[in-house]
Amino acid sequence: MRLIQKQFSLLLAALFLFTVGCKKKEEDPQQRAQTSLSTFIPTSVDFTSVTLKGSISIVGEGGITDHGFVWGETASPDLNSVGKHSLGAKTEAGAFEHAVTGLAAGKTYHVRAYATDAQGTVYGEDKTFSTTGSPTITEFTPTEAGQGDTVTIKGTNFNATTAETSIKFGTTAATTILSVSETEIKVVVPSGVTEGANKITATIKGLAAASTPDFTYLGGLWTQKKDFGGSAREFAISFGIGTKGYIGLGRTDQQFDKALSDLWEYDAANDTWTQKASYPGGKRTAPVVFVIDDIAFVGLGLDETKAEKKDFWQYKPANNTWAQLTDFAGTYSIQGGEAAFSVGSSGFVIKSGSNELWEISLGVWGQKNNLPFVSTKTAFVINDVAYIVANDRKLWKYNTNNDSWTGLKSFPEAVVLSGMVINGKSYAATGSQSNYVMWEYNPSTDTWSKKRGLSGSIKFPSYTDAFSINSKVYVREGGFSRSSFWEFDPTK
Repeated sequence: MRLIQKQFSLLLAALFLFTVGCKKKEEDPQQRAQTSLSTFIPTSVDFTSVTLKGSISIVGEGGITDHGFVWGETASPDLNSVGKHSLGAKTEAGAFEHAVTGLAAGKTYHVRAYATDAQGTVYGEDKTFSTTGSPTITEFTPTEAGQGDTVTIKGTNFNATTAETSIKFGTTAATTILSVSETEIKVVVPSGVTEGANKITATIKGLAAASTPDFTYLGGLWTQKKDFGGSAREFAISFGIGTKGYIGLGRTDQQFDKALSDLWEYDAANDTWTQKASYPGGKRTAPVVFVIDDIAFVGLGLDETKAEKKDFWQYKPANNTWAQLTDFAGTYSIQGGEAAFSVGSSGFVIKSGSNELWEISLGVWGQKNNLPFVSTKTAFVINDVAYIVANDRKLWKYNTNNDSWTGLKSFPEAVVLSGMVINGKSYAATGSQSNYVMWEYNPSTDTWSKKRGLSGSIKFPSYTDAFSINSKVYVREGGFSRSSFWEFDPTK
Protein backbone atom coordinates (compact mmCIF):
# COMPACT_ATOMS: atom_id res chain seq x y z
CA MET A 1 0.00 0.00 0.00
CA ARG A 2 2.79 2.36 0.91
CA LEU A 3 4.53 1.54 -2.41
CA ILE A 4 1.41 2.45 -4.34
CA GLN A 5 1.12 5.81 -2.58
CA LYS A 6 4.76 6.58 -3.35
CA GLN A 7 4.33 5.83 -7.06
CA PHE A 8 1.18 7.93 -7.18
CA SER A 9 3.04 10.88 -5.65
CA LEU A 10 5.76 10.61 -8.26
CA LEU A 11 3.15 10.55 -11.02
CA LEU A 12 1.48 13.71 -9.71
CA ALA A 13 4.82 15.46 -9.53
CA ALA A 14 5.61 14.56 -13.14
CA LEU A 15 2.21 15.80 -14.26
CA PHE A 16 2.80 19.06 -12.43
CA LEU A 17 6.18 19.59 -13.99
CA PHE A 18 4.78 18.80 -17.46
CA THR A 19 1.93 21.26 -16.97
CA VAL A 20 4.20 23.98 -15.71
CA GLY A 21 6.64 23.35 -18.56
CA CYS A 22 3.86 23.63 -21.12
CA LYS A 23 2.64 26.88 -19.71
CA LYS A 24 6.15 28.23 -19.64
CA LYS A 25 6.62 27.22 -23.26
CA GLU A 26 3.37 28.89 -24.24
CA GLU A 27 4.54 32.03 -22.54
CA ASP A 28 7.81 32.17 -24.70
CA PRO A 29 7.83 34.64 -27.59
CA GLN A 30 7.10 33.15 -31.08
CA GLN A 31 10.00 32.77 -33.55
CA ARG A 32 10.15 35.89 -35.84
CA ALA A 33 8.83 35.46 -39.45
CA GLN A 34 11.37 36.18 -42.31
CA THR A 35 10.70 37.83 -45.67
CA SER A 36 9.95 35.60 -48.66
CA LEU A 37 10.22 36.74 -52.34
CA SER A 38 10.54 35.57 -55.96
CA THR A 39 12.47 36.61 -59.05
CA PHE A 40 10.46 36.71 -62.26
CA ILE A 41 11.68 36.26 -65.84
CA PRO A 42 13.04 39.61 -67.09
CA THR A 43 11.15 41.39 -69.88
CA SER A 44 11.87 44.03 -72.55
CA VAL A 45 15.30 42.59 -73.20
CA ASP A 46 17.19 44.71 -75.74
CA PHE A 47 20.76 45.45 -76.82
CA THR A 48 21.84 47.14 -73.60
CA SER A 49 18.69 47.25 -71.47
CA VAL A 50 16.20 45.02 -69.66
CA THR A 51 13.33 45.27 -67.19
CA LEU A 52 13.90 43.21 -64.04
CA LYS A 53 10.87 41.98 -62.05
CA GLY A 54 10.26 40.43 -58.66
CA SER A 55 7.58 40.04 -55.96
CA ILE A 56 7.53 39.89 -52.16
CA SER A 57 5.03 37.37 -50.81
CA ILE A 58 5.80 37.70 -47.05
CA VAL A 59 7.12 40.77 -45.26
CA GLY A 60 9.35 39.80 -42.34
CA GLU A 61 8.64 41.06 -38.82
CA GLY A 62 9.88 44.57 -38.40
CA GLY A 63 9.46 45.33 -42.10
CA ILE A 64 11.84 45.37 -45.03
CA THR A 65 14.66 47.87 -44.77
CA ASP A 66 15.89 47.41 -48.36
CA HIS A 67 14.95 45.52 -51.53
CA GLY A 68 15.93 45.48 -55.20
CA PHE A 69 17.92 43.46 -57.70
CA VAL A 70 21.45 42.16 -58.13
CA TRP A 71 22.85 40.88 -61.43
CA GLY A 72 26.04 39.82 -63.15
CA GLU A 73 27.53 37.40 -65.66
CA THR A 74 28.02 34.65 -63.06
CA ALA A 75 25.41 32.57 -61.25
CA SER A 76 23.86 33.58 -57.91
CA PRO A 77 24.73 37.28 -57.85
CA ASP A 78 24.59 38.92 -54.42
CA LEU A 79 24.96 42.30 -52.77
CA ASN A 80 28.66 42.29 -53.62
CA SER A 81 27.98 42.03 -57.37
CA VAL A 82 28.78 44.96 -59.66
CA GLY A 83 25.22 45.01 -60.87
CA LYS A 84 22.94 46.17 -58.09
CA HIS A 85 19.96 48.48 -57.74
CA SER A 86 18.29 49.33 -54.44
CA LEU A 87 14.62 50.25 -54.31
CA GLY A 88 14.77 51.08 -50.60
CA ALA A 89 12.47 50.03 -47.74
CA LYS A 90 9.16 48.27 -48.32
CA THR A 91 6.31 47.90 -45.85
CA GLU A 92 4.02 45.48 -47.62
CA ALA A 93 4.04 42.55 -49.97
CA GLY A 94 3.72 43.00 -53.74
CA ALA A 95 5.51 43.16 -57.08
CA PHE A 96 8.37 45.49 -57.96
CA GLU A 97 10.54 46.09 -61.03
CA HIS A 98 13.42 48.14 -62.34
CA ALA A 99 14.61 49.08 -65.86
CA VAL A 100 18.34 48.54 -66.27
CA THR A 101 20.44 50.26 -68.95
CA GLY A 102 24.12 50.22 -69.82
CA LEU A 103 24.44 46.46 -70.28
CA ALA A 104 26.71 44.90 -72.87
CA ALA A 105 25.10 43.69 -76.11
CA GLY A 106 25.09 39.96 -76.80
CA LYS A 107 25.78 38.89 -73.18
CA THR A 108 24.04 36.42 -70.83
CA TYR A 109 23.28 37.73 -67.33
CA HIS A 110 22.04 36.23 -64.06
CA VAL A 111 19.65 38.21 -61.85
CA ARG A 112 18.09 37.75 -58.41
CA ALA A 113 15.62 39.85 -56.48
CA TYR A 114 16.69 40.54 -52.87
CA ALA A 115 15.18 41.88 -49.66
CA THR A 116 16.75 42.74 -46.30
CA ASP A 117 14.89 42.66 -42.94
CA ALA A 118 15.84 42.28 -39.28
CA GLN A 119 16.74 38.64 -39.84
CA GLY A 120 19.14 39.33 -42.76
CA THR A 121 19.05 39.32 -46.59
CA VAL A 122 17.14 36.79 -48.62
CA TYR A 123 17.21 36.23 -52.40
CA GLY A 124 14.75 35.06 -54.99
CA GLU A 125 15.47 32.49 -57.66
CA ASP A 126 18.39 32.96 -60.11
CA LYS A 127 16.96 33.91 -63.50
CA THR A 128 18.97 34.40 -66.71
CA PHE A 129 18.50 36.63 -69.75
CA SER A 130 20.59 37.45 -72.82
CA THR A 131 20.83 40.92 -74.30
CA THR A 132 20.37 41.25 -78.05
CA GLY A 133 23.55 40.97 -80.10
CA SER A 134 24.94 44.04 -81.85
CA PRO A 135 23.42 44.86 -85.26
CA THR A 136 25.30 43.66 -88.34
CA ILE A 137 25.01 44.56 -92.02
CA THR A 138 25.38 41.54 -94.30
CA GLU A 139 24.47 43.08 -97.67
CA PHE A 140 22.70 45.96 -99.41
CA THR A 141 21.12 46.51 -102.83
CA PRO A 142 21.68 48.23 -105.09
CA THR A 143 25.41 48.59 -104.45
CA GLU A 144 25.49 51.88 -106.32
CA ALA A 145 22.80 54.55 -106.45
CA GLY A 146 22.16 58.28 -106.19
CA GLN A 147 20.02 60.68 -104.22
CA GLY A 148 16.37 59.75 -104.07
CA ASP A 149 17.00 56.07 -104.80
CA THR A 150 15.88 53.41 -102.31
CA VAL A 151 18.51 51.11 -100.82
CA THR A 152 17.58 47.88 -99.02
CA ILE A 153 19.96 46.94 -96.21
CA LYS A 154 19.91 43.37 -94.91
CA GLY A 155 21.45 42.12 -91.69
CA THR A 156 20.69 41.06 -88.13
CA ASN A 157 19.35 42.63 -84.96
CA PHE A 158 17.66 45.61 -86.57
CA ASN A 159 14.77 45.28 -84.10
CA ALA A 160 13.89 48.93 -83.59
CA THR A 161 11.50 51.59 -84.82
CA THR A 162 12.38 54.03 -87.58
CA ALA A 163 12.74 56.70 -84.90
CA GLU A 164 15.33 54.54 -83.11
CA THR A 165 17.28 53.92 -86.32
CA SER A 166 19.70 56.15 -88.18
CA ILE A 167 21.53 55.46 -91.44
CA LYS A 168 24.57 57.23 -92.83
CA PHE A 169 26.09 57.05 -96.27
CA GLY A 170 29.66 58.03 -95.53
CA THR A 171 29.20 61.01 -93.22
CA THR A 172 25.81 62.07 -94.60
CA ALA A 173 22.74 61.03 -92.63
CA ALA A 174 19.65 59.80 -94.41
CA THR A 175 16.51 61.82 -93.68
CA THR A 176 13.98 59.24 -94.88
CA ILE A 177 13.91 55.69 -93.47
CA LEU A 178 10.99 53.87 -95.04
CA SER A 179 10.83 50.75 -92.88
CA VAL A 180 12.72 48.71 -90.32
CA SER A 181 12.35 45.03 -89.43
CA GLU A 182 14.64 42.70 -87.52
CA THR A 183 16.55 41.79 -90.69
CA GLU A 184 15.88 44.59 -93.20
CA ILE A 185 15.98 48.37 -93.49
CA LYS A 186 14.72 50.38 -96.46
CA VAL A 187 16.18 53.87 -96.73
CA VAL A 188 16.23 56.68 -99.29
CA VAL A 189 19.68 57.87 -100.32
CA PRO A 190 20.12 61.52 -99.25
CA SER A 191 21.70 64.32 -101.25
CA GLY A 192 25.16 65.58 -100.47
CA VAL A 193 26.91 62.21 -100.21
CA THR A 194 30.50 62.25 -101.43
CA GLU A 195 30.68 60.77 -104.92
CA GLY A 196 32.34 57.38 -105.12
CA ALA A 197 32.95 54.80 -102.40
CA ASN A 198 31.26 55.21 -99.00
CA LYS A 199 30.51 52.95 -96.05
CA ILE A 200 26.91 52.51 -94.96
CA THR A 201 26.48 52.77 -91.19
CA ALA A 202 23.31 51.66 -89.40
CA THR A 203 22.87 52.84 -85.83
CA ILE A 204 20.19 50.95 -83.92
CA LYS A 205 19.35 52.30 -80.46
CA GLY A 206 22.85 53.69 -80.16
CA LEU A 207 24.71 50.64 -81.49
CA ALA A 208 26.44 51.09 -84.85
CA ALA A 209 27.14 48.58 -87.61
CA ALA A 210 29.13 49.42 -90.75
CA SER A 211 29.03 47.69 -94.11
CA THR A 212 32.08 45.73 -95.17
CA PRO A 213 31.83 46.44 -98.91
CA ASP A 214 31.57 50.02 -100.10
CA PHE A 215 28.43 51.67 -101.39
CA THR A 216 29.06 53.75 -104.51
CA TYR A 217 27.27 57.09 -104.56
CA LEU A 218 26.45 58.23 -108.07
CA GLY A 219 26.11 61.97 -108.53
CA GLY A 220 23.40 63.54 -110.62
CA LEU A 221 19.79 64.52 -110.05
CA TRP A 222 16.95 63.45 -112.36
CA THR A 223 13.75 65.49 -112.40
CA GLN A 224 10.74 64.49 -114.46
CA LYS A 225 9.37 67.15 -116.76
CA LYS A 226 6.33 67.45 -119.00
CA ASP A 227 6.08 64.56 -121.45
CA PHE A 228 7.38 65.10 -124.96
CA GLY A 229 4.70 66.82 -127.04
CA GLY A 230 4.94 64.60 -130.11
CA SER A 231 4.43 60.88 -130.69
CA ALA A 232 6.80 58.34 -129.13
CA ARG A 233 9.49 57.51 -131.68
CA GLU A 234 12.97 56.29 -132.41
CA PHE A 235 15.64 57.17 -135.01
CA ALA A 236 14.90 60.89 -134.49
CA ILE A 237 17.06 64.00 -134.34
CA SER A 238 17.61 66.02 -131.17
CA PHE A 239 19.65 69.17 -130.58
CA GLY A 240 19.87 72.30 -128.45
CA ILE A 241 20.15 75.91 -129.60
CA GLY A 242 20.37 78.71 -127.07
CA THR A 243 17.90 78.02 -124.28
CA LYS A 244 15.63 75.76 -126.35
CA GLY A 245 15.79 72.07 -127.17
CA TYR A 246 14.41 70.24 -130.22
CA ILE A 247 13.26 66.73 -131.08
CA GLY A 248 11.87 65.68 -134.45
CA LEU A 249 11.57 63.30 -137.38
CA GLY A 250 12.19 59.56 -136.81
CA ARG A 251 9.44 56.94 -136.93
CA THR A 252 6.78 55.55 -134.56
CA ASP A 253 7.48 51.82 -134.96
CA GLN A 254 9.72 49.41 -136.84
CA GLN A 255 7.98 50.03 -140.16
CA PHE A 256 9.56 52.67 -142.38
CA ASP A 257 6.16 53.86 -143.57
CA LYS A 258 5.62 55.16 -140.03
CA ALA A 259 8.29 57.81 -140.53
CA LEU A 260 7.66 61.42 -139.37
CA SER A 261 8.67 64.91 -140.48
CA ASP A 262 7.49 66.95 -137.47
CA LEU A 263 9.71 69.08 -135.23
CA TRP A 264 9.06 70.04 -131.59
CA GLU A 265 10.63 72.79 -129.47
CA TYR A 266 11.07 72.54 -125.70
CA ASP A 267 11.08 75.65 -123.49
CA ALA A 268 12.78 74.70 -120.21
CA ALA A 269 11.81 77.94 -118.50
CA ASN A 270 8.11 77.12 -118.85
CA ASP A 271 8.38 73.34 -119.24
CA THR A 272 6.34 73.47 -122.46
CA TRP A 273 6.46 71.86 -125.90
CA THR A 274 5.53 73.68 -129.11
CA GLN A 275 5.31 72.16 -132.57
CA LYS A 276 7.42 74.00 -135.14
CA ALA A 277 7.67 73.92 -138.93
CA SER A 278 8.00 70.40 -140.29
CA TYR A 279 11.07 69.17 -142.15
CA PRO A 280 10.60 70.08 -145.84
CA GLY A 281 12.52 67.07 -147.06
CA GLY A 282 9.67 64.77 -146.11
CA LYS A 283 9.33 61.98 -143.64
CA ARG A 284 12.67 60.71 -142.45
CA THR A 285 14.19 57.87 -140.41
CA ALA A 286 17.70 58.19 -138.91
CA PRO A 287 18.75 61.58 -140.29
CA VAL A 288 21.76 63.43 -138.89
CA VAL A 289 21.98 66.88 -137.32
CA PHE A 290 24.69 69.32 -136.28
CA VAL A 291 24.53 72.95 -135.15
CA ILE A 292 26.60 75.92 -136.33
CA ASP A 293 25.98 79.49 -135.10
CA ASP A 294 22.48 78.76 -133.75
CA ILE A 295 21.43 77.09 -137.00
CA ALA A 296 20.60 73.40 -137.21
CA PHE A 297 21.73 71.41 -140.28
CA VAL A 298 19.62 68.33 -140.95
CA GLY A 299 19.89 65.72 -143.67
CA LEU A 300 20.47 62.17 -144.93
CA GLY A 301 18.56 59.20 -143.53
CA LEU A 302 15.85 57.09 -145.16
CA ASP A 303 12.35 58.08 -146.28
CA GLU A 304 9.10 56.18 -145.75
CA THR A 305 9.92 53.86 -148.67
CA LYS A 306 13.33 53.06 -147.16
CA ALA A 307 15.05 55.05 -149.91
CA GLU A 308 18.32 56.62 -148.77
CA LYS A 309 18.41 60.40 -149.03
CA LYS A 310 21.29 62.83 -149.66
CA ASP A 311 19.51 66.14 -149.14
CA PHE A 312 20.53 68.67 -146.46
CA TRP A 313 18.52 71.49 -144.97
CA GLN A 314 19.18 74.26 -142.47
CA TYR A 315 16.70 75.25 -139.77
CA LYS A 316 16.70 78.70 -138.15
CA PRO A 317 14.77 78.74 -134.85
CA ALA A 318 14.80 82.54 -134.79
CA ASN A 319 12.20 82.67 -137.59
CA ASN A 320 11.14 79.00 -137.68
CA THR A 321 12.20 78.51 -141.31
CA TRP A 322 13.93 75.82 -143.35
CA ALA A 323 16.20 76.31 -146.37
CA GLN A 324 17.72 73.63 -148.60
CA LEU A 325 21.50 73.30 -148.94
CA THR A 326 23.84 71.40 -151.24
CA ASP A 327 23.23 67.65 -151.17
CA PHE A 328 25.70 65.42 -149.41
CA ALA A 329 28.59 64.62 -151.75
CA GLY A 330 29.41 61.17 -150.45
CA THR A 331 27.88 57.89 -151.47
CA TYR A 332 24.83 56.40 -149.79
CA SER A 333 25.20 54.26 -146.71
CA ILE A 334 23.58 50.86 -146.67
CA GLN A 335 21.24 51.42 -143.74
CA GLY A 336 21.54 55.09 -142.88
CA GLY A 337 22.57 56.03 -139.34
CA GLU A 338 25.54 58.29 -140.08
CA ALA A 339 27.09 60.34 -137.28
CA ALA A 340 27.58 64.11 -137.48
CA PHE A 341 29.21 66.93 -135.53
CA SER A 342 30.39 70.51 -136.02
CA VAL A 343 33.61 72.32 -135.16
CA GLY A 344 33.76 76.05 -135.64
CA SER A 345 32.04 76.94 -138.92
CA SER A 346 32.31 73.46 -140.43
CA GLY A 347 30.03 70.46 -140.21
CA PHE A 348 31.23 66.86 -140.44
CA VAL A 349 29.51 63.61 -141.36
CA ILE A 350 30.86 60.12 -140.69
CA LYS A 351 29.37 57.53 -143.01
CA SER A 352 27.71 54.60 -141.29
CA GLY A 353 29.67 51.34 -141.41
CA SER A 354 32.70 52.97 -143.02
CA ASN A 355 35.73 55.08 -142.19
CA GLU A 356 34.78 57.98 -144.49
CA LEU A 357 34.72 61.50 -143.02
CA TRP A 358 33.14 64.39 -144.92
CA GLU A 359 33.22 68.13 -144.20
CA ILE A 360 30.84 70.85 -145.34
CA SER A 361 32.23 74.37 -145.17
CA LEU A 362 30.63 77.39 -146.80
CA GLY A 363 28.17 75.09 -148.49
CA VAL A 364 30.86 72.93 -150.11
CA TRP A 365 31.41 69.26 -149.30
CA GLY A 366 34.90 67.79 -149.16
CA GLN A 367 36.26 64.41 -148.06
CA LYS A 368 38.82 64.31 -145.25
CA ASN A 369 41.38 61.69 -144.30
CA ASN A 370 39.82 58.38 -143.43
CA LEU A 371 39.19 57.53 -139.81
CA PRO A 372 41.60 55.08 -138.14
CA PHE A 373 38.65 52.77 -137.46
CA VAL A 374 35.55 51.48 -139.20
CA SER A 375 32.07 51.94 -137.74
CA THR A 376 31.28 54.86 -135.46
CA LYS A 377 28.99 54.69 -132.47
CA THR A 378 28.69 58.37 -131.60
CA ALA A 379 30.38 61.76 -131.75
CA PHE A 380 30.51 64.83 -129.52
CA VAL A 381 32.38 68.13 -129.37
CA ILE A 382 33.92 69.81 -126.32
CA ASN A 383 35.46 73.26 -126.67
CA ASP A 384 35.71 72.91 -130.47
CA VAL A 385 37.45 69.54 -130.25
CA ALA A 386 35.66 66.54 -131.74
CA TYR A 387 35.62 63.15 -130.01
CA ILE A 388 34.40 59.95 -131.65
CA VAL A 389 33.44 56.71 -129.91
CA ALA A 390 33.99 53.75 -132.23
CA ASN A 391 31.82 50.64 -132.09
CA ASP A 392 34.59 48.87 -130.16
CA ARG A 393 34.19 51.67 -127.53
CA LYS A 394 37.61 53.16 -128.27
CA LEU A 395 37.59 56.97 -127.96
CA TRP A 396 39.36 59.10 -130.56
CA LYS A 397 40.11 62.83 -130.67
CA TYR A 398 40.03 64.62 -134.02
CA ASN A 399 42.34 67.53 -134.81
CA THR A 400 40.60 69.59 -137.49
CA ASN A 401 43.70 71.72 -138.12
CA ASN A 402 45.86 68.88 -139.41
CA ASP A 403 43.09 66.33 -140.10
CA SER A 404 44.58 63.79 -137.68
CA TRP A 405 43.36 61.42 -134.96
CA THR A 406 44.61 60.59 -131.46
CA GLY A 407 43.51 57.52 -129.52
CA LEU A 408 42.24 58.07 -125.99
CA LYS A 409 40.85 55.92 -123.19
CA SER A 410 38.05 53.56 -124.20
CA PHE A 411 34.52 54.15 -123.11
CA PRO A 412 33.88 51.90 -120.07
CA GLU A 413 30.62 50.36 -121.26
CA ALA A 414 28.34 50.03 -124.26
CA VAL A 415 26.79 53.38 -125.29
CA VAL A 416 23.08 53.69 -126.08
CA LEU A 417 22.79 57.49 -126.15
CA SER A 418 25.44 60.21 -126.10
CA GLY A 419 26.55 63.55 -127.52
CA MET A 420 25.29 65.64 -124.59
CA VAL A 421 27.88 68.26 -123.60
CA ILE A 422 27.72 70.82 -120.78
CA ASN A 423 30.36 72.77 -118.88
CA GLY A 424 33.26 71.18 -120.73
CA LYS A 425 32.21 67.57 -120.12
CA SER A 426 30.33 65.00 -122.17
CA TYR A 427 27.63 62.60 -120.98
CA ALA A 428 26.58 59.20 -122.29
CA ALA A 429 23.89 56.73 -121.23
CA THR A 430 24.19 52.95 -121.02
CA GLY A 431 21.73 50.06 -121.20
CA SER A 432 20.59 47.13 -119.12
CA GLN A 433 23.99 45.43 -118.94
CA SER A 434 25.31 48.46 -117.09
CA ASN A 435 22.18 49.14 -115.01
CA TYR A 436 21.31 52.16 -117.18
CA VAL A 437 23.90 54.47 -115.59
CA MET A 438 25.25 57.68 -117.08
CA TRP A 439 28.94 58.33 -117.67
CA GLU A 440 30.74 61.66 -117.59
CA TYR A 441 33.85 62.24 -119.69
CA ASN A 442 36.42 64.80 -118.58
CA PRO A 443 38.74 65.63 -121.50
CA SER A 444 41.28 67.42 -119.30
CA THR A 445 42.10 64.14 -117.54
CA ASP A 446 40.86 61.67 -120.19
CA THR A 447 38.77 59.94 -117.54
CA TRP A 448 35.25 58.56 -117.29
CA SER A 449 33.23 58.72 -114.09
CA LYS A 450 29.94 57.02 -113.40
CA LYS A 451 26.80 59.05 -112.73
CA ARG A 452 23.32 58.17 -111.65
CA GLY A 453 20.95 56.80 -114.27
CA LEU A 454 17.18 56.60 -114.43
CA SER A 455 16.83 53.03 -113.13
CA GLY A 456 15.94 54.36 -109.68
CA SER A 457 12.87 56.07 -111.17
CA ILE A 458 12.01 53.78 -114.08
CA LYS A 459 12.48 50.01 -113.89
CA PHE A 460 13.79 49.59 -117.43
CA PRO A 461 14.54 53.03 -118.88
CA SER A 462 14.99 53.38 -122.62
CA TYR A 463 17.19 56.40 -123.35
CA THR A 464 16.04 57.60 -126.76
CA ASP A 465 16.71 61.30 -127.50
CA ALA A 466 18.72 63.98 -125.70
CA PHE A 467 19.99 67.53 -125.92
CA SER A 468 21.88 69.93 -123.66
CA ILE A 469 20.75 73.43 -122.71
CA ASN A 470 21.13 75.70 -119.67
CA SER A 471 23.92 73.52 -118.18
CA LYS A 472 21.59 70.52 -117.98
CA VAL A 473 20.93 67.41 -120.03
CA TYR A 474 17.39 66.64 -121.18
CA VAL A 475 16.42 63.10 -122.13
CA ARG A 476 13.32 61.64 -123.74
CA GLU A 477 12.83 58.11 -122.48
CA GLY A 478 10.63 55.34 -123.81
CA GLY A 479 11.53 54.41 -127.38
CA PHE A 480 8.43 53.61 -129.42
CA SER A 481 6.20 53.16 -126.35
CA ARG A 482 6.67 56.14 -123.99
CA SER A 483 7.33 59.86 -124.16
CA SER A 484 8.50 60.57 -120.60
CA PHE A 485 10.92 63.48 -120.45
CA TRP A 486 13.59 64.12 -117.82
CA GLU A 487 16.08 66.75 -116.75
CA PHE A 488 19.51 65.60 -115.57
CA ASP A 489 21.71 67.86 -113.46
CA PRO A 490 25.14 66.22 -113.04
CA THR A 491 26.24 68.74 -110.41
CA LYS A 492 23.72 67.59 -107.78
